[in-house]
Amino acid sequence: MSSTTEKPYVLRWGIVGCGGISSSFAKDLVLAPSTRNVSDVAHAIAACGSRSLEKAEEFIKGNCPEGGCAQVAGYVKSKPVAKGNYEDVFKHEDVDIIYIGTPHTSHYVDCKAALESGKHVLLEKPATLNQAEFIALGEMAKSKKLFLMEAVWTRFFPLVQELQDVLFKEQAIGEIRRVNSDFSLAFLNNVPKTHRLLNPELAGGGLLDLGPYPLVWAMLTLFQNPKNERSPPTNITASMIKDESGIDLFTNWTLDFPKLGARAALSVTVTVNSPKDCVTRIQGTKGEVVLPWPTARPDTFTIRRSQEGLRPQPYVEDIRTFPIVGTGLHWEADAVARSIRDGRLENEKMPISETILTMGIFDKVRRLGGYVFPDGLEKVTTKK
Repeated sequence: MSSTTEKPYVLRWGIVGCGGISSSFAKDLVLAPSTRNVSDVAHAIAACGSRSLEKAEEFIKGNCPEGGCAQVAGYVKSKPVAKGNYEDVFKHEDVDIIYIGTPHTSHYVDCKAALESGKHVLLEKPATLNQAEFIALGEMAKSKKLFLMEAVWTRFFPLVQELQDVLFKEQAIGEIRRVNSDFSLAFLNNVPKTHRLLNPELAGGGLLDLGPYPLVWAMLTLFQNPKNERSPPTNITASMIKDESGIDLFTNWTLDFPKLGARAALSVTVTVNSPKDCVTRIQGTKGEVVLPWPTARPDTFTIRRSQEGLRPQPYVEDIRTFPIVGTGLHWEADAVARSIRDGRLENEKMPISETILTMGIFDKVRRLGGYVFPDGLEKVTTKK
């Protein structure tokens, strides 16, 4: 009896930036795909780069000494190599795609260099400092026929697919009318002022670093609602409280979706933590869905079905749980591998057009809040 087991498609990664998020990403590439019921794709880590060769060597030693799951399984014989600069990773012949986990102030420059070297790119969020920077990168990727995606990992969780089925196919809570989502962490007074979240020279503050996560729930539940027909939000409002350096300590913003008769109210702050029991609440005409902490990485949601009524109604709870092995970054990596394997330059769950839209939203929120980056941080700006 012949075996039907086929060798998986192996995507070979180069990682630049050896900080915390890159460590989590590398460790998830090491996890056996079987732990998440995946057999069609696998990952190799070919090279890791830092501004310091010693740091790159320590990164590999601490996170992926044998390489990714494809190397552990024997599909790829070579082990990851350390590089003391990014350029050598971009030009490495065994690298198919670059994962960029550098500070977001350098995302545009790093991504541009990777694309110029002919590599596909998975670019950590926020993709860039502004919409104009990402439009330029998207045009470059398209012209070179290279894959480009912002790494909004939450979009690829099995939980998200289940949630959208509950909301859109089952219509378990009726017509969605309001989404409230918050992602806040008490950085202020708990980390040095030089920390990237508090440093204006690193585009600090809550909006760009924490803001993508409240926004993703508005995108997933309202923008992607079939009845919205991918219509962008209107009537964007925002307010900020900034510190003496100009970074945002508090940011609140709202987005209206007229085709749904719905509004998203979103918030971040670096002064206190979000409540653990509920960070995202999706309210409909026949109930609500509640997601607990953390906003970026929930592993459960609760459906509360009720009847329509003038006042809060009795409800029946239905709790859905989705265990996460590792950090959960492997789902987006698997999706990227399938896209590249199949010759696609974008992924339908995180298309370039949606990153352009969300970066435009952040641009407007910053304008409304009076947040101005220090001179020279933005490499591409909109012509006036």
